[in-house]
Amino acid sequence: MPTNPTVFVIDDDPAARESIGMLIRSLGLQVETFASAEQYLQSFDANRPGCVVTDMRMLGLSGLELQEQLVEMGERIPVILISAHANMQIAVKAMRNGAITFLEKPCQQQEIVDSVNEAIALDARWRQESKESAEAKENYEKLNAGEREVMKLMMVGKANKVIANRLDVSLRTVEARRHNVFKKMNVDNIPDLTRLAMKIDELRAEIESNADSGEGMEEEE
Repeated sequence: MPTNPTVFVIDDDPAARESIGMLIRSLGLQVETFASAEQYLQSFDANRPGCVVTDMRMLGLSGLELQEQLVEMGERIPVILISAHANMQIAVKAMRNGAITFLEKPCQQQEIVDSVNEAIALDARWRQESKESAEAKENYEKLNAGEREVMKLMMVGKANKVIANRLDVSLRTVEARRHNVFKKMNVDNIPDLTRLAMKIDELRAEIESNADSGEGMEEEE
């Protein structure tokens, strides 16, 4: 997987495209330019880190339509939208779709620089979160059914004795499963285990539901 971020500049105005590209290259970043959103989509690679800087109004797909298509594809890449004809309704829609900022022309160079730096940092964070989620899911798949049952009760604060009674197994069995949970999930405490579990879609709703119901707050003998 490429590690150096690339800024993908999309604008059907050659002068604007080159101007923004030169500015971003001056930051020491890689830049690729495209004359249309369609051209960018043809070469799109989700494994390539970076961000998109695109004009709102272009021939063919607009910047907003490009953003919407990326969302429909299930792809997550920071998008910076630039427009000379901005309005609040479009700006709000763009932000709801995940645009990190909406710049009005004429843009100050520092506005573009700050937005690109923010987008690159955000993309790096998203990719790290995605990697951690994939690793957490992979580790969770290593647990057997009994270990998963123990793990869920561990995360709501149940003591080993309580877990044994609830699952109708011996205390030694619970202790062994608890050890395996920590080992297979590659953590050594409950807070870190819960943090990883929150990255697993099938567990997140259950954890949040238990938290809302106060499951972990009850006193057990």
